[in-house]
Amino acid sequence: MENLEARSRLVSIIGYIHLAYLGLLPALATFALLFRYGHPFPFLLFLGGTAAVGVYLAVTFSYTPQPTSLGFGLLILLDGPLWVLLSLLQTRVNPLGFAVEGFLVDGTAIWISILVLSIQTYIPLRQDRFTAIGFMLAALAATISLAWPYLRDELWRHWASMALIVAGIVESTLLRFSALSKQQAVHKDENKGAGYIIVMLLLWFAAMVLGNVLHEYLSK
Repeated sequence: MENLEARSRLVSIIGYIHLAYLGLLPALATFALLFRYGHPFPFLLFLGGTAAVGVYLAVTFSYTPQPTSLGFGLLILLDGPLWVLLSLLQTRVNPLGFAVEGFLVDGTAIWISILVLSIQTYIPLRQDRFTAIGFMLAALAATISLAWPYLRDELWRHWASMALIVAGIVESTLLRFSALSKQQAVHKDENKGAGYIIVMLLLWFAAMVLGNVLHEYLSK
């Protein structure tokens, strides 16, 4: 009995670690990219990023699969990072590249999943459907604009690395789309969800400001 309880507790801990990892990816990726490359329009990044990251966090909290066994928990925890690690081994990028490519995989998967759902949605008003599609296209554009210098400098012409990132995006998209299309929210505690989103958004904002400030200061 004690072994079962300990195993169940460990599975729950792995689930929370996975949620924390996914929630921290936007902040870590944003800091890494702004610290190295900066951004020509930081205010627009703040406006678009707040909305885009907020949706990412809401979907992540509500629809990330909760592990039901130790093996499944380790699989969902290590699956995404494994694609990224294999990619990094091809390019030998610095450790901050892990956060960038990790967010490219999971963030892009969420935008594409919601975009496809918006096209197939039951929303009766056409303008509402177009608004949802437009928002997801804007989120994808913001992600690409922020990550483009990294893609250009680190991944371009590294075909094996790019193939691994694309494979990770495809797999993650199928997983997210399956959960979203069934409208099966895994975590339904609204208070915990709001707390998760607020804390991670604040960390993202702090990372954005710090990355920009350090880039401007060190580039002088």
